[in-house]
Amino acid sequence: MSGRVWVPCLDCVKDVLVKEGFRDTLLQVWKPGQVFGLVKPLDDTYEVHVRGYQDGTLDAEIEVSREYLEHLVYGSYPYDHYLLEILKRHNIPHKVAKPIESAQKPPKPATLIPWKPLLLIAAVVGVIAFIASTSSSDGDKEESRRR
Repeated sequence: MSGRVWVPCLDCVKDVLVKEGFRDTLLQVWKPGQVFGLVKPLDDTYEVHVRGYQDGTLDAEIEVSREYLEHLVYGSYPYDHYLLEILKRHNIPHKVAKPIESAQKPPKPATLIPWKPLLLIAAVVGVIAFIASTSSSDGDKEESRRR
């Protein structure tokens, strides 16, 4: 089994998760047998990632939000109790397929660097560099015409 919680209907659970505020994400590491991956922000720092697998199992992890560069290096931690709460609240039958670790939010990273402003700054610098390089090329062409 891939995940830690088995359910009889993955599509039903996916629909419930979307109603609970989860959304598809294109940028994710796909695990063997994974058929979907949904994320939901928990707060300004963390998000929950739920994966569904071909064998009817699910698992959930907590990780630093994709809004920050630290998402790439901070790692993820099991957070299946959050998923179990949703399944119970919606009366979805399920079985625990693998041991579930006690879960708590990991320590907050020492720094949180939003990547979108960095991307904007890099784009502006790139445009300025391009304009500067083309205007200096035009100046060189003009100078050679005068000779």
